[in-house]
Amino acid sequence: MVALFMAALVFNAACDKKQPNPVEEYGSGLIDAHGRAQDAAVQANLDALRKAIQAYQATNDAYPASLQDVVGLIGKEVDLSKYDYDPRSGAVRLK
Repeated sequence: MVALFMAALVFNAACDKKQPNPVEEYGSGLIDAHGRAQDAAVQANLDALRKAIQAYQATNDAYPASLQDVVGLIGKEVDLSKYDYDPRSGAVRLK
């Protein structure tokens, strides 16, 4: 009788565990992958901005007044709101 009671408790505990939802797991995986891809793109754009600032400075013997001045050197659209820029030093970083 005690063994039957213990077996019932184990079975009940196993039933209370939430079963994984494959659709939910797939969706979460896609969202995570998308976020990582966006982070990588922001970092790649930061590197491109730094190189464009260096090229601008080498050509004009001065740093650009704003990041908008170097967007054409990158060759693609960049969301400049994600970056802080100091025109005195030419330093750019993520916000």
